Amino acid sequence: MDGLTEVGLGLNYDKLRIARTSQQWIDAGARLRDRIADELTGLVADVQQIGSSSVLGLLAKPIVDLAAGLVAEQELAPVRTRLEHSGWIYRGDGGANGGHVFVLEARPWHRIAHLHIVDHDGEQWQEYLQLRDLLRRSADARARYEAVKQQLWLEVGDDRKAYTDGKSDIVRQLLHPDC
Repeated sequence: MDGLTEVGLGLNYDKLRIARTSQQWIDAGARLRDRIADELTGLVADVQQIGSSSVLGLLAKPIVDLAAGLVAEQELAPVRTRLEHSGWIYRGDGGANGGHVFVLEARPWHRIAHLHIVDHDGEQWQEYLQLRDLLRRSADARARYEAVKQQLWLEVGDDRKAYTDGKSDIVRQLLHPDC
């Protein structure tokens, strides 16, 4: 599993936990990103680490988040076949809420990574990279985002969906401050 569990990554589906992103998480995610890029050669234009677990020191769920940008006109079927052959589980099409979502588990119901398959250079792809880059460079953006995440974590307990949904307003504010 590319050292993912050894560095503290992984979370049961019925639990919500946040911790500070470490360099070990980022390094393990980079190895997984590179493996996925190799496996999907010719099918995707790029694979990137995204989300809080790609930002050193930021509070995050201990799960690597990746996005892969499909090349133009690429069908999902061969991507899905290659990923499933490598142990990824297809969770369906989240549409504007994540594209085609795949999960990598260390053991049943204990996920260590999410992979979002979206159109390369599409709106989702751009926003994933914009948010990651903003959080990496702006202490103010990190502080605002973390404050919301901490409050949600205290309020919703282990309700993963409520936690994820609750972050949508701050993400929108960070990405589109003039709206």
